[in-house]
Amino acid sequence: MKKIMVFLSTDQHPSPFDVLFAYDSGVDVVAYYGGVTAKTARSLILDLIFPRGPDGIKYTIVFIGGRDYDECIKIAETAKKTYFEPFVASTIVDPAGAFTTSSAMVAKVSLCLKAKGIDYTKVRYTVLGGAGRVGRCVTYLLAKSGAEVVTTEIAPLIESIKQLAREINEKIGMEKVIAFEKPSDKPETILEACRESEVILTTGPPGVTLLPFDVLSKLEKCILVADINATPPLGIEGLKSSADCKPLKTLPRVTGIGALAIGRFRNNIERELIKRAFERPKSFFGLDEIYEVACELL
Repeated sequence: MKKIMVFLSTDQHPSPFDVLFAYDSGVDVVAYYGGVTAKTARSLILDLIFPRGPDGIKYTIVFIGGRDYDECIKIAETAKKTYFEPFVASTIVDPAGAFTTSSAMVAKVSLCLKAKGIDYTKVRYTVLGGAGRVGRCVTYLLAKSGAEVVTTEIAPLIESIKQLAREINEKIGMEKVIAFEKPSDKPETILEACRESEVILTTGPPGVTLLPFDVLSKLEKCILVADINATPPLGIEGLKSSADCKPLKTLPRVTGIGALAIGRFRNNIERELIKRAFERPKSFFGLDEIYEVACELL
């Protein structure tokens, strides 16, 4: 039977990135549906689990994506509730790449610190752009591991990161996330938010510099920076997007991981997820499971 991926997206037009990536990862057919919500997902799930029968469903996987992070989570929960034995399809959840990108970033950072003889759970992090899809996932993964994380944002999103900090701390049962309550859009407040952290991560939108070099050069405790923005201007001034755990030429005491290095690893993760989804029927890959895969691939 053909390998079919049913792509349920919250966006009106499902991402060409995920469609093309699926084909290049060995999927024979991608059936994609846009504008999906938790309410409409159930009927789609029911329609996809029956046609190929109990033996054929292992050749069908579900990919849940789109830019509406919260709705993606709700769709995933709807899928779980709709499946029943033996009609359970392997499912991957990755809201606009947030789960794979955040997993790649944290895994790469942990590996780079390990090469320096440092336990990644024992250092302090500042996440610039913490309210976004990737930022909130990175913050969760680090805090869950036991690390202390300061999350920051611009003025309109301060309440969002305060709520995020409360939610993550409650979920993990530890007070590990601190919401920096000043807008991190000026050099002096960025410096204040990052001053006590050894690792600075930028998870902002494409083409926006969140950490100017003038600020970075003043961060005496900083030993590592990482960025997910591959669109110029980059998220961290002075860090090349191709850098892969290499000292910054302009500031050799700081090691950097650029967006392209993280992106290459992210692609390896998604490729492996698609492979495992077909090889391991009835599997489910949410953020925690995807991070586990990322760590296995290091």
